[in-house]
Amino acid sequence: MRFCFTAYLSIVILTLSFTAGPTQAQLRVVTYNTANASGISGNNINPRTGMGIVLQAIGDEATNGFARPIDILILQEQDDVTTSTQGFVDVLNGIYGAGTYARGTVLNNATTELHQGVVYNTNSVSLIDEFAFGEIGPSGNKGARQPMRYQFRPVGYDSSADFYIYNSHYKASTGSTNEARRDFEANTIRTNADALGQGAHILYGGDYNIQSSSEASYQTLLASGNGQAFDPINTPGTWHNNAGLAAVHTQSPHDGSDGLVQGGMDDRLDFILSTSEFLDNEGLSYIPGSYHAFGNNGTTYNQAVNAGSNTYPLTNAQLDALAHVSDHLPVVADYQIPAKMQVTVDPVPARVINGASVSVLANVTNAAPVAVAAGADELDYTISSLGLLSGGGAGIVNALSAGDDFNLMLDTSTTGPVNGQINASSTSQGVQGGTFFQGVSTLILDPADASFVSGSDQNLLTIDFGTLAPGGTVNSAFDIFNLEETLNFTADLDLDSIIGSGDTGILGNNLAIFASLAAGSSNAYMASFDTSVVGSFNATYTLNLSDEDIAGATNQVLTLQLIGEVASTLIGDLNNDGFVGIDDLNLVLSNWNQNVPPGNPLADPSGDGFVGIDDLNEVLGNWNTGTPPNEISTNIPEPTSFACLGLTSVVLLLRSRKIT
Repeated sequence: MRFCFTAYLSIVILTLSFTAGPTQAQLRVVTYNTANASGISGNNINPRTGMGIVLQAIGDEATNGFARPIDILILQEQDDVTTSTQGFVDVLNGIYGAGTYARGTVLNNATTELHQGVVYNTNSVSLIDEFAFGEIGPSGNKGARQPMRYQFRPVGYDSSADFYIYNSHYKASTGSTNEARRDFEANTIRTNADALGQGAHILYGGDYNIQSSSEASYQTLLASGNGQAFDPINTPGTWHNNAGLAAVHTQSPHDGSDGLVQGGMDDRLDFILSTSEFLDNEGLSYIPGSYHAFGNNGTTYNQAVNAGSNTYPLTNAQLDALAHVSDHLPVVADYQIPAKMQVTVDPVPARVINGASVSVLANVTNAAPVAVAAGADELDYTISSLGLLSGGGAGIVNALSAGDDFNLMLDTSTTGPVNGQINASSTSQGVQGGTFFQGVSTLILDPADASFVSGSDQNLLTIDFGTLAPGGTVNSAFDIFNLEETLNFTADLDLDSIIGSGDTGILGNNLAIFASLAAGSSNAYMASFDTSVVGSFNATYTLNLSDEDIAGATNQVLTLQLIGEVASTLIGDLNNDGFVGIDDLNLVLSNWNQNVPPGNPLADPSGDGFVGIDDLNEVLGNWNTGTPPNEISTNIPEPTSFACLGLTSVVLLLRSRKIT
């Protein structure tokens, strides 16, 4: 039996979308020996019929709850990167769309046509570097097939997320000479990998062509040092012809007679080992339970993969294709990608009132572009504040979650400009955007101060129009000021509502609601008195004002009082109601024979300072003239009766009149 290793490496990085299938997931790594080199397997240098079925089935397979098309496929037994490897690019692009996949361009040296190649998803990873290394030679301990080293970087990440893949096709067959050559190749790889230094993320994939974990080449890879390799499924032992380890066998699934190796599933030749950095559950890391030989669940020991006993969840057409496109099975493993820290800060108000309660909301999320949370490392972070901001904390955020919110408090106790800063950092391995800082600033303002005068805080204004003769409208000017408490740092003033009561139809004004009266400024207004109606009037206007519409706005009230009287010009109209009648007579009689202040029109229309016969004659002489109040008739005696009444009153009043 010819021992070969199939390197199928699919890395799924969830950043960009595909034309078909899921668009985000972890890294899916696959190694596949496809037996497409000239001189073997019937000189078939192109992917065999059915390879597209196999590659798409790998991409459609749900592992840990989700599926992902292949992103990195490392290949062995390639004729040339421009023929065989390009053929795999064409097959994958035929499934997922033109330009989705590309290949490496470097061809390793070999004494045969057994070259390695790589195909990768350009939407998921970038190929940063590739080269072949090591000695070559036809015999002895020289590595007849140079290994390849690829350096990849997830799209959307920086160099801290770079990882390396070694693609090897070790010398086949048993015997001390072949084992020595395999160990020579393993030492060549370890020397190169160790030189990358401690902490490098390294995957070792390919066809190892070994039958037991005790072989020297395998132990060389597992030896201590910077590049020490580990088996993610930790399955040591003798794999050859071991039914107890049937689930890890990768050769041979073939059941035909077209030059491919046959014999049934009885060897584990194909591997993806990794350094411990891929096994620490931090940053780039292996997802437990994802490593498997595709199509093999241990039910086809010593049989072809499409045997009737196979219970692996593939269709018959998929199993038949898997059995005929190569004499190896692909090995698949999934890896999480590093976290991405994203901090968003809500806008800070440009102006707030002194003493306002103002919080600045900061949200910390893990923005790693994945389809499920397990596809990315957790984000470990701290957040803090400086300056006149206070608050912060620390936490752990998984991908696809809403993240953590922090309300950072702004100190608004000091009038003037305020500055602060929000800082966040993450210690997660390979984290992207792991350092964040953002300044915040605002202006702290004193409240607006409404007043009717400019020099002091006056909240009540009384305008007394006095006693006026009937006529037109009389005006009186007044102002509303916004007093400036602190120069350049006082809030604007808003007039929100005006509520009038009393004789607002007589005593009015031209007030109107306004916004943003700047500190130190004023608005001019006019109060008015309509004197067309005789009487005494008053009106009150309550002015509800506030600071401009910003955080911490306060309310204020100004009160405008308007007073005025319109005196009647009708002789004898003592009560000033526009009609001479019984009410006026009663005023004279109720104050009869009294001294009153000179000029008191209510009882002394004659103006002589004494209420007597002259005042009575003023009333009687104009009796029943004018317009009755509310246009309601008054029961008034006939004029002849008034004459009698007047004579009687005169006699009585003369008897009691005092001589002064």
